[in-house]
Amino acid sequence: MNLIKKIKANDSYKIITEFSFLQFFFWSTWAVYGAYLVYYLTDLGYSNMRIGTLMSLRTFMGLLGPPIVGYICDRLESRKTIFIISMFLMAVFVTPLTFYGDLMLAISIGVVGFLWEPQQSVLDSWILETSAHTAHNYGFMRAWGSIGFAILVTVFGQVIERFGWRIHFLSYGLIALIVIIIALNIEDNSYSELHQEGTEPKEIEAKEIETEDLKLTAAEEIEAEKADKNIIRLFKNPDYIFILFITMLIFIPNQMLFVYLAPIIKSVGGNSTDLGYTLFFNAISEAPIFFVAKYFLEKFKTNSLLLFSAFFYLLRIIIAASATSPVYFLFFGMLQSLSFGVFLVTVRYYVKLVAPAGLKTTAQSITMMSAFGAAGIIGSLLGGYLIDNYGMAVMFRVGIILAAAAVIILTFVVVNDDRGLENRN
Repeated sequence: MNLIKKIKANDSYKIITEFSFLQFFFWSTWAVYGAYLVYYLTDLGYSNMRIGTLMSLRTFMGLLGPPIVGYICDRLESRKTIFIISMFLMAVFVTPLTFYGDLMLAISIGVVGFLWEPQQSVLDSWILETSAHTAHNYGFMRAWGSIGFAILVTVFGQVIERFGWRIHFLSYGLIALIVIIIALNIEDNSYSELHQEGTEPKEIEAKEIETEDLKLTAAEEIEAEKADKNIIRLFKNPDYIFILFITMLIFIPNQMLFVYLAPIIKSVGGNSTDLGYTLFFNAISEAPIFFVAKYFLEKFKTNSLLLFSAFFYLLRIIIAASATSPVYFLFFGMLQSLSFGVFLVTVRYYVKLVAPAGLKTTAQSITMMSAFGAAGIIGSLLGGYLIDNYGMAVMFRVGIILAAAAVIILTFVVVNDDRGLENRN
């Protein structure tokens, strides 16, 4: 009871609590839809080629969504409105999934792909740009998303067995409604920096970035960034291009692995239950690292954290390549926190620092598009080609080479580049 009073009395605690609930239920929706979509298509009797085509459609639409939705957010200066509209549309297309014919099912998958990828970035940008306090506690709030996913992905496995697919997908609509209600009750202050007079916002950011090239005054910069929302500015920023390149290099082998995770586990004697346990440990292991994210963001440079996560991405691929039984994939899942967990928090914060004030949502969306969109398409096509023509072992070797390249490049940057971004002291 005292905790509830404390939360109500303190705006910072209140907003963090609200966003934590929003993350919990938002990621719960994906546990219902994303985690089981392939199994649903399999139960419909779709061939692997047909399923692969639909997943490629979702990924392709996921490439288109982030820059468009992110840009709309930045032009309208309302992340809350766009988030709620996209969540409503997701519910409209997913809830009646079991009533669709083949064409409508394909359209639904495409629409969800277009909305889902940017939706994550819109929510994360909403949190990161609300205040310095919420930005520093982003990991804590995101951890509740992982907990929500881990709980619901387990619960709805049983829902499918006991009640069937229709109840399963109808439940998505209920959870989406909860997400919308929570979002409606959270104030959107994430664009307030653009409307503030004076130099304070950029003074803070100047301390964070600390680059030698920071020659403009804070007042001149904020006025320029208010007026200029040209997306080309992002691609002239060497720090932003660097993070896109590293993201692709890390995620192509990672997406290769995850697209074909089910047949990989099956090849070592596993089944759908083993896959479920792997996904559970994948999600639940993220929570601890998200809870302590603000502490390592304060202590370590972003490039050092990227190197740390890249090393554990490499280790996960080595574990999968060496697996002789499904037990190996329990350890594989547990390393999600040290690879993806550290990577996500670090990249979100890195992009927050380097992106222009008027293009932050766009920048976040394009970064995630490169990870799950472009890298997803390349990884799935390359992985399928290598497995079909040369075998799974060759796919693992290529994945290890790409992941090792990311580690080597980041090691070089950390050791030699004194101009790397530093975290807030």
